[in-house]
Amino acid sequence: MKAPVHILCTVRKPELLPAALLVFRTLRLGFPTAPVFVWGNGLAAAVVPTIGRAAAAVGAAFRNLEPTCHDAWIEQLVLQQAHPYWICDTDLVFLGAVENWFDDSAALFAGRWEPAWREPWSGTNTVERLHTCLQWHCPAALRAAMLKWNRQRVPEVFHTAQVPFIRQQFVPGRNGTTLWDSTAGLWQAGFGTKFTEKQNAQFEHLHAATYADEVGKCATLKDLPAVHRAIYANPELAAGIRAQQNEFYQARAITPARKGKPV
Repeated sequence: MKAPVHILCTVRKPELLPAALLVFRTLRLGFPTAPVFVWGNGLAAAVVPTIGRAAAAVGAAFRNLEPTCHDAWIEQLVLQQAHPYWICDTDLVFLGAVENWFDDSAALFAGRWEPAWREPWSGTNTVERLHTCLQWHCPAALRAAMLKWNRQRVPEVFHTAQVPFIRQQFVPGRNGTTLWDSTAGLWQAGFGTKFTEKQNAQFEHLHAATYADEVGKCATLKDLPAVHRAIYANPELAAGIRAQQNEFYQARAITPARKGKPV
């Protein structure tokens, strides 16, 4: 059996429902045969039937959970699952199949590489990581690797120290706040495999779609909600958006010459 796919659906406001439905338009291009589990993030009763129908249309199981946050949900999967699986965001458009990229021993975890950059909406310096929009996890091996890292790197006298392998962390600093976004710690600890360019070409991701209403208040990102709405109406318009995102990263890259106050 193929490794299952886990999807957390978040709908903060009714007008953001399209962001939670987008992935179902092309999901079976990416995962033609894999079992899919859709988890509602404390969804309001008014949207539960819509998400349930979208899940059923692609043969996925659906269950509405108590409200959670994305990084906590990821952490629970890593800590509790026994066999490899995928996590997948709802704001994805698949252009080709991805389900056969890895097997049980291929990688601890894998994802699309995101560079360190200065993020204008949150005003933070973000740490290099593998993005959680689409990730492969081998949880048993990943748990063993995290435990080994702790034993080798954290002195026993500091056994109560928190190591942010998975959870988001905002770290204050005199030169600006640093954001360790979800799973950044795993990548920084030396774990993880980058998707290849060929693999990255098989899907597109809309950044911040579940909170685009807030991000759009940032002058630098004011056009983002309109771009998303156009793609919801026609998912084919997503093709090539990664190139634009990479240009955005490059313009705000954190390098020794530019390190400092976020913009």
